[in-house]
Amino acid sequence: MKKITLSLAAFALVFTAFAQDVVIERLTDNTTALITTHGDADAGVFCSDFFTLEEDVTLGSFTFPGFYSSATEIGDLLIGGDFYIYVDGGGFPDSDPTTTDALVNLTNVQLGAGLELVLDADDIESGWLVNVTAANGGTQVTLPAGDYWVSFAPYVVGDSAGGGRWNWSGSFTTETGVPPANASLLIDPDDLFGAGATDWTEISGLIGADFPSFGWTLTNEEAAGLGDNDLVGASVYPNPATNVINVDFSSNVELKSAVLFDVLGKNTGAALVNGSMNIADLAAGVYILNIETNNGSLTQKVIKQ
Repeated sequence: MKKITLSLAAFALVFTAFAQDVVIERLTDNTTALITTHGDADAGVFCSDFFTLEEDVTLGSFTFPGFYSSATEIGDLLIGGDFYIYVDGGGFPDSDPTTTDALVNLTNVQLGAGLELVLDADDIESGWLVNVTAANGGTQVTLPAGDYWVSFAPYVVGDSAGGGRWNWSGSFTTETGVPPANASLLIDPDDLFGAGATDWTEISGLIGADFPSFGWTLTNEEAAGLGDNDLVGASVYPNPATNVINVDFSSNVELKSAVLFDVLGKNTGAALVNGSMNIADLAAGVYILNIETNNGSLTQKVIKQ
């Protein structure tokens, strides 16, 4: 089996200071890093890291420390960046980058439009920052409390293991000092490295060494729109809901519009008919219901079970 690890030289990433609060921090204290790169000549090699949110979080920025492994600076070969968040499917992501089924599916994110190439203290291209709101076209993404997997890979010209190869730094230490409940995974759909990891595969088994997590940081962002409602005399129930949500209005309220958005801000197409909205065919998760009336507006988080 070909080795897919590289030793990480000691360095310190210098990240931009944010006013946002740190939600998750996994320190870069493992000297092993793993390839996670999407070359346009193949299906790519992707890594994924497990995390748990104890409460709803409006995503701010993710930082991913690492390094490229050729003489060519990765910025010279960069096309964009691929960023995914998956729902936990029982110890593995519920999908993979060969599909478009990720809960958050942001591909080919451009520099200056949600993607930033981070330099270390010696001005060497070493890490990435993804501003989720900017990458999602300016629409915030709010995840409910739960278990998830995050995956990132630069999208580059050529082979994934070629001049644009990038390696994500490992971590032994989380902010709480407790390793994640599920160890890090890798998928190599085209089996470029001959390890047979064409489905999500635990990295520890691939490299024959403990690899509990990658280094990365998540900050939050203040949610916009929720809690600033001026519509009185309306109620939304049940919430959480399984098949149908109901909206009751006072007799003096005239409905103008009702739109249910998913976490990426896309209209689900669900219609409010006679005070009821059928959500049976929607995936479980968090949605935002926006109602406009002659008596004000209402923006309500709705949870589909």
